[in-house]
Amino acid sequence: MSVAALITAGGRGTRIKELGTEKPMALLHGRPMIDHVLEQIMLVDEISSVYVSVSDNVPMTREHLRRMGVALLETSGTEYCHDLIQAAEGMAEDHVFICPADLPLLRAETVSDVVREYLRRKDRSLTVGIPLERALEFGVDVTFYENVDGRPLMPCGVSVVDRAMMLTREYLPGGYYIADTPDVAINVNTVGDLRKAEKMLGQRLTCP
Repeated sequence: MSVAALITAGGRGTRIKELGTEKPMALLHGRPMIDHVLEQIMLVDEISSVYVSVSDNVPMTREHLRRMGVALLETSGTEYCHDLIQAAEGMAEDHVFICPADLPLLRAETVSDVVREYLRRKDRSLTVGIPLERALEFGVDVTFYENVDGRPLMPCGVSVVDRAMMLTREYLPGGYYIADTPDVAINVNTVGDLRKAEKMLGQRLTCP
C-alpha cells in the first residue's frame, strides 16, 4: 500500500503577517520553515511520495518549492477541507499522511511511527493528538480539544487517511495516535511561536 505525504502550505497565514513574508517562508536558523518539514518527511521510508499544496496566497512559497523540484498541488487557498479534497484529487497513492507546513519541529521518527500505526490498525483514518496537559506545558495556545476515552486531547493537524474514502467526503472512522512531544505540538501561528520553535530547534541541533 502506497502512502503519500501532503504538506499543506496554501493558507493565508493572517496571524503572522507582521513578519512581512509568507508563513512557510519564515526563517528558522536561516532556512524557510517549510524546508525543515520537507527535510524530515523525505527521510521517512514509509512515505513513497511527497507533495505540497499551494495556492495564490503563497506565490513566494510556490516559486521556492518549484526551484527545489518539489511536487506541487494547486488549491484554492480559501477553505482547508475543500483544499484537502482538491489536493487528494491530484494524487494516486492509496493513503495520505497530512501535516501543515507550520510544524518546523516535526521529526522523521514521529512521522514513521504514526504511519506504521495507521497501517497496523487498518482504520480509515488516524489523527494525532497531544494530551491537553502536555500541550499546556509546551506553552501552546489551546483553542480546541476533545475528550477521547476520558482523556482531553488537542488535535495537532497531523493525520493519515484513506485517500479514496476521503474523496467521498463522508465521515472517516478512525482513532487517535497520542503524542506528547513538542515536534507535533508547536505549530507556528505568531511571531512568538516562531521564536519558541527556533529556540527549541536550536537546542535540538546542539544536542549530541
